[in-house]
Amino acid sequence: MSAAPLKPASSASRLSDRPLAGQDAWRMAHWGGWLAALACLGLAVVPRAQLTALMSLHMLVQIPLLVLAGLFAEQAWRARDRTADVAPGPRPAWSYNEYGVPGLLLVSLIGAGWMIPKALDDALTDWRVAMFKYLGLPLCGWILRTSLRRSNQVIKIFFLGNFCWMSAIVGMTYLDQPIRLCNAYLQDDQDWTGRGLIALAIILPSCWLLAELKPVWHFLNR
Repeated sequence: MSAAPLKPASSASRLSDRPLAGQDAWRMAHWGGWLAALACLGLAVVPRAQLTALMSLHMLVQIPLLVLAGLFAEQAWRARDRTADVAPGPRPAWSYNEYGVPGLLLVSLIGAGWMIPKALDDALTDWRVAMFKYLGLPLCGWILRTSLRRSNQVIKIFFLGNFCWMSAIVGMTYLDQPIRLCNAYLQDDQDWTGRGLIALAIILPSCWLLAELKPVWHFLNR
């Protein structure tokens, strides 16, 4: 008696494998996010003496690394909920961070505060300001990530444009000042920081536009 031919896998069985593959992807995002957060935090804290020795490294390298640490940590925490298969609860009628506007406004104010030269000086001499930097900036990155997820393209463009405009203005102010504004840093380093802030005002929106070109185009043409 001949054996019965094998039947191809049904579509239901193939679909049942997709949640497992999705959980594996979220699990990789979870651990990858934590590794990226720890890497950014380590790069910002371990060589802190070298990073705070120059104004340009202090403002343009260490501070962004601390913000990125919180941003990746929030992404890893969100991926954890997906890997645990936790169903999201109902959205309340009023949110404390509606459309991400309060969070993005807070992040913008904190970013503006760390562009003030006195803040950099105090971070080197006052332990309270230093503690706020190492604890508050990762929290700022956490708020930034969750606020960007809640906001639409118009809100993102508004706050991105405001931050880049502010960065360019502060950079030109650093270049135009004939005297140094930070007691802990030299005039030449202040000029390099100004050039870096102007470059940041150009590079940041360019990178964002390349990353969000398709969603922005869809939003403008809907």
